[in-house]
Amino acid sequence: MRYFFHLAGELEAHDVLGQDCANDKEARDHAKFIAHRIGTEKPGLAREGNFIVVKNETGKEVFRAQLASTLV
Repeated sequence: MRYFFHLAGELEAHDVLGQDCANDKEARDHAKFIAHRIGTEKPGLAREGNFIVVKNETGKEVFRAQLASTLV
């Protein structure tokens, strides 16, 4: 199934390509990875209200991952 990983909050970016994941758990794990990477590379974005929204190919939201940083 294809999942889309949108950046939401203060700065928004929509994932138009998506990524194939085996299931919701794999998509959740990938969202956590993305949220951590963005938060670490751009620590100013790692604050409440900025997160990754995961939607499946039908457009249903399946998970939200708060941006986080190892530097904060």
